[in-house]
Amino acid sequence: MSATAASHDPAPSGPNDPAPVVSVVIPTYNRSAELARLLRALERCERPPGGVEIIVVDDGSTDDTQRTIAAANLCGLVSAEQPNGGAASARNCGWRMARGELILFTDDDCVPTERWLVDVVDAFASDDVAGVGASVVPLVAGFLADFVQAERLVRHGGNADDVKYLVTANAAYRRSVLDAVGGFDERFPGAAGEDTDLTMRVREQHLLLTLITSGTVAHDHRTSVRGLMKTYYRHGRAWSILASAHPQSGLGTRSVSMATPGYWRDRFRYYRDEGAGSGAALVYCGLRFAGLAALGLGIMREEQAQRRAKAS
Repeated sequence: MSATAASHDPAPSGPNDPAPVVSVVIPTYNRSAELARLLRALERCERPPGGVEIIVVDDGSTDDTQRTIAAANLCGLVSAEQPNGGAASARNCGWRMARGELILFTDDDCVPTERWLVDVVDAFASDDVAGVGASVVPLVAGFLADFVQAERLVRHGGNADDVKYLVTANAAYRRSVLDAVGGFDERFPGAAGEDTDLTMRVREQHLLLTLITSGTVAHDHRTSVRGLMKTYYRHGRAWSILASAHPQSGLGTRSVSMATPGYWRDRFRYYRDEGAGSGAALVYCGLRFAGLAALGLGIMREEQAQRRAKAS
C-alpha cells in the first residue's frame, strides 16, 4: 500500500532534529467534520516534555478531509494519503512513518481531554511497560451510548493487572513493540478486531500491558440502532478471523446459549448494576439479542469467505 506524505508543521522537522517522545496516529476516512473536531481538541492538549508529532493518515477519503487537514493550525502535524485500505492499513502507514519512541493511537471520532498526552506518556515511566490503554468514555450521553458503554464495545478488556485487549480509540505502544510483532494485521474488515489481534500477539511475547483510568478520550458512540448492528456484524467477522489466527485462544470453541433463562437473567442484572433501570435493562437485553444475531451473521459470512478463499 503506497502513501504520500506532507508536512503541515509551521516549523517542519529536519533530519537532525531530535525525535518527539510520542507520535499520535489518526486514521481517517470520510469524516472531515469529526476530524476537524479532533484536531481542534488536540490544539488544547498539554504537551509532554520531549515533543509531540501528530500523524493523520487519509485512507482514500472523497470528502473535505484534505482541506480540513490543510486548514488545521496544529504544531507538529504531518499527514499521509493512501488508497482506501482500511483502518489497520492506515494505522500501519502512520506508525511506520512516525519518529516517536511511543506511538499513541486514537480515532477521528474521539475527543481527548487536555491532559491526554501527558497522562499517557507518564504511564510509560517504567521501561517494563510495553503498552497502555487509557480511559474511553462516551462523548455524548444517551440511551444507545450508555448501552454501547455497558457492552464494552469501545472499552479495553480485562483490568490493569490482566489486560485482555486494548482498543485503538485510546491505546499506546512502544515503537519497538510494534516493530517486533509487525504492526496490525490488515486482513481484518473495517475497524474491528485488528486491535485485539495486535494485543494478543504482544501478549504472546510476554510483554507488560496495563490500563490507566486517566488519559481520557471521549468517543462518539454509535447513535443509531442500524449503526450498532453493523458494529456487531463487523465484530462477528473479526471474531472468525481471530479464532483462525489464534487457535490457542479458544475463541472458535466458545458458544453462548441465548435460550437459557439464566443467561438473560444474569444479563439483566448486569445492565441494572451498570446503572440502567429495570425498564432500560429489558430493552438492553433486546438490543443484545439482536446484536448477537448480527454477530452470528458476521461469523457465518466470514467463515464462508474463508472457505471460498481456500477452495479457489
